[in-house]
Amino acid sequence: MNKFKKKFSSIDEKSLERRSNTKEERKVKEDLPKVVFSFKDFDVRQIPPGQSYPEWQEKKLLAYMVEKFGEICKCNMVEAQQQRMIKIYGAFPPSSGFRYPQTVIQDKNINWAVVMDIKGQKPRVAGHIIGNVFYVVFLDAEHLFFPSELKHT
Repeated sequence: MNKFKKKFSSIDEKSLERRSNTKEERKVKEDLPKVVFSFKDFDVRQIPPGQSYPEWQEKKLLAYMVEKFGEICKCNMVEAQQQRMIKIYGAFPPSSGFRYPQTVIQDKNINWAVVMDIKGQKPRVAGHIIGNVFYVVFLDAEHLFFPSELKHT
């Protein structure tokens, strides 16, 4: 018998069989939690400049808002930002047409944000974010929460 045959004749065929349930599965990083909305901090004391739910219903914005929230809830916070549905500003905007709400604790670590593109460029929903929860604070049909400079006018 040559060396080659001797080498492989000593191998037991059963040792070549794949053992079942012994392979460790690579753990896939869990998905980030999806965005959810809370209305517990809604500030009715600042109407105007903000609006109430009935006012948004009258302006035919409420249904668009609910539809937009439905789209956003399918995303995590990173995806919602990448798709430009949510814009995070960080600190409460100094040039805001709104005052800091009494419904929200004064904390410099709170991230203020808006839900954009609710039936056009102007209407926004402003609030703050903790984790994956967007806390709705203001309905802003006139883009007064974080007004931007007019360009080319």
